Parts: sequence; C-alpha cells; structure tokens
Amino acid sequence: MLRALHDLRVATVSELAKAAGVSRPTTEEALATLVTQGLAAEVRPEPAAARAVGRPARRFEFNARVGHVVGVDVGVGEIRAVTVDLRGTVVAQESALIRADSSTEVRLGEARSVMRRCAKAARVEHADILAVGVASTGIIDDNGRVALSFRLPDLPGTDLSEALRVFGTAPVLVGNDARLGTLAESWLGAARGIGDVVNVVTGRHLTAGIMLDGVVRLGRHGAAGEIAVLPEAGWRAALELIESQGDPIALFAAAGAGDAAAIATVDRFTADLSVGIAALVLAVDPDCVVVSGPLARAGEHLLAPLRTQLARRCLFPLDVRASTLGPDAVALGAAKLALTEVERDLFDSVH
Repeated sequence: MLRALHDLRVATVSELAKAAGVSRPTTEEALATLVTQGLAAEVRPEPAAARAVGRPARRFEFNARVGHVVGVDVGVGEIRAVTVDLRGTVVAQESALIRADSSTEVRLGEARSVMRRCAKAARVEHADILAVGVASTGIIDDNGRVALSFRLPDLPGTDLSEALRVFGTAPVLVGNDARLGTLAESWLGAARGIGDVVNVVTGRHLTAGIMLDGVVRLGRHGAAGEIAVLPEAGWRAALELIESQGDPIALFAAAGAGDAAAIATVDRFTADLSVGIAALVLAVDPDCVVVSGPLARAGEHLLAPLRTQLARRCLFPLDVRASTLGPDAVALGAAKLALTEVERDLFDSVH
C-alpha cells in the first residue's frame, strides 16, 4: 500500500485499492496504520469541493517530509551537499570551497560541517535524517573505503562511511563521484528515463560512468569507466590541451563564433576526447552519451564538434546531450543512493 501511495503521489481510497490489488476495507485499514505511523496523510478538500453536492472522496498522499536524506560530494576543490525529502525534492543546498592540497582530516571536517549546515538549512532534526550518501573521487571498495585515488593521494585507506557518520545511526553509503553523477543524470538529468547511458565527466579530470539496463555498473573493483588511465584513449592529451587554454567556455564560444584558431583547438580537443568515448560506446552501445561537469556549460559549442568526431569512429549516429544538473549533480547522485536505501527499507519492512 505504501509503495502504491508513493507511486500515485495523491490518490483516493478506491484508486489505492485498485493499484494495490486489495479490497477497500483492507485499503482503509492499511491507510489508518500508515497515517498513524506518519507515512501517509489525508489531503483536505478545497473549500469549493467541500461545498459541492455530496461528500468528496477522501484523498491521501505519501508524507515525503516524514524523513530526509543528505547527499554530499567530497570534491577536490569544493564540498557540496543537498538535503532531499522522501519524494526526492531538494529542500536545501550548501557548499564550501576547499584547498586541493588540504589534508584528509581537514577535508572530512569540512564535509561534516557542510552536511550539518545543509540539514539545518532544511530545518531537519538529525534524528530525521534516515540515510546519507557520500560521493568521492577514487575507487571505492564494498565497505565504503577509498581503495585508490590519483587526485587525492592521501585519501586511500579512509573509511568514508565511518568518517562521515554525522547523523546518529543513519546508514552512510559511499560511491565514486562519476558513478553517482551518472545515477543523478538518469534520475533527474539529461538521461532521465533512459536505461543505457555513458556519462562523460569533464573538468579538472576526465572520467566516465556507465549505466546499463537502468543500473550503474561498477565493475569487479569499482573501476568501470576509468578509461582515462589508458594514454591511447586520448583523454590525457585532451585534458592537457584544454587546461592550457585558460577559460575553456570562452574558447568554445569563440569557436562557435567562427574564430579559426579556436575552431582548430576545439577540433583537436574533441578528436582526442572522442577516442575514449568511442571505445566506451563501441563496448556497450548506449542509448545516449551525456557530457557533464563544468564543460557541459559550453552546450552545442562543444557537443556539435564532438558529434562530428564521434560519427567518424562509431557505427551509428549518437544521441549526445549536455547535463542540466550543474555543480550539484554528484551530490544529487549521492542523495539518490541514500534515498534508494531508505525506500527499500520502507517498502520491505512496513507492516
């Protein structure tokens, strides 16, 4: 019944009975229990409906504010966090810049501070945070520990699930930033509703996430998508080129305006970038490719030449899209990881 109510958002008793496949008396009994537990609430009719002839049908909704989750992106230069209700609505966002060379102790301390501020901004008590999702650069093992990190070399060995246990007994789930960014794109972003996705994360590093059949693939060691470590993939050369250009968004805009030197640089960049993307595309044949991270702001100035390069290397035309989630994409993916855990617990254990 709770799952049916969650899916329908707002429904009458008859609609819920039909959706759950049970009788009306059973539905009414279940609703009474859910209302007592705070998981459901009756929606009061509008004044006009109350004045209508006959008694309006009683309507109920899932109480999305009975609990919340926090997602935090422990980045190299910035910590970002979001607080999300059980419907998936973002109710607060917080962030803080941090030096790339900060110690792990300082970085995690700043992350805890941002998480607490994010819960406070949402006016949520710590006891009402039901789970936490954490995203980090590097390879994450099954126990929430960083196994390998090139960008933060002193982070490996850190148990993030324990270090970021801020909200009492709320479980802390940890994942790689690129993989969780891919989850966010499928949930709320450019790949919403799409099952097979390659998400190319741009910025001060290049990496990728892979989703197949609606599931983000981690691989045996949690390293699926880390094609940038292979020099032949072209991503190292692409990153070195774009880092030498100052403001990359201005570069792409200049190319779009017809500047010959900018066009030549963008062509070199997208040629290198397309090698690794094509390798992933040819391996998994996705429905679409999403470009996320800071370079997504370049929009068609980046996507158009990238499509041209990919057409030379792939067997079929590709649907290439820019992320719409902005800098909170990874934190949103971390929140979705936590939210999925809460939903699993709610739907499997309520009685």
